[in-house]
Amino acid sequence: MQNPIDTTPLEMPQKTSDGINEKMRAAHVGLRTPDYEGTIRWYTEKLGFRLLQQWTVGDLQLAFLAPANDDAFWLEVLSGGIPNTQPAPSHLISSGFQHLCLEVDNVEETLAVLRTRGVEVVRESFNVPAIGKRCGFIADLYGNVIELVSTIEAN
Repeated sequence: MQNPIDTTPLEMPQKTSDGINEKMRAAHVGLRTPDYEGTIRWYTEKLGFRLLQQWTVGDLQLAFLAPANDDAFWLEVLSGGIPNTQPAPSHLISSGFQHLCLEVDNVEETLAVLRTRGVEVVRESFNVPAIGKRCGFIADLYGNVIELVSTIEAN
């Protein structure tokens, strides 16, 4: 007999406006790798991801990839050094998931509200012209990094 949870679709609870930002949604996950080109090649050749953008910040190489038929969620590949302007994460990450990114309407406003809630801001907001985004970073109660982004024009 099959377990009912194996055959029953997940019923989503009603959306609420209780969140800090009604439009907050997952935007991308950062994947740190020691093999930048190999990782991009694997995701594009094996899973059919599309290469959206590549750029560098100092010794840090970055790329955005998107699934073949999904423009809403991206994978950010990171490899190499960490820029001097960015604080070190709570523990050294040499490979694996680097951070979760949430898209918000306005990074500064979101950071301000989060500060009032006792959330640690680990990097103040800054522009990344290569991708047209404004970014800021917070840490959860265990030091896991969460990036907040908004479109530069929205700030």
